[in-house]
Amino acid sequence: MTTTRQGYRDYTADGTYWTVRKYNREYRVVRIEKVDGAYSWAETWGGYTRAGAAAGAAAQLAYAQGMRDGLSKARDALHVSLDEIGLGVPTPAAPNVPAASAPSDVDLAQEPE
Repeated sequence: MTTTRQGYRDYTADGTYWTVRKYNREYRVVRIEKVDGAYSWAETWGGYTRAGAAAGAAAQLAYAQGMRDGLSKARDALHVSLDEIGLGVPTPAAPNVPAASAPSDVDLAQEPE
């Protein structure tokens, strides 16, 4: 779900978004984040001579990151649901013999009687 904060939309779970910024004569694909009320470049992926090519790359990066975020949220929700109905990872049973009663010295060459 996207949220809007004073003209800023975050399209990913970490609150960042991929976009294109012109830098000199190049169009750069950057991931933008808001830090202390100011926008900053969190990551630069690459530069292109055409804005359309850069926008296509930004769209693909955003889609891939969105898919990873969505799958992660779905996996987490599945595990929570399984735990709630009792089908989560079982708690290991306590050992039958306490560890303190185990022999401290074992002769591996000796056959059991």
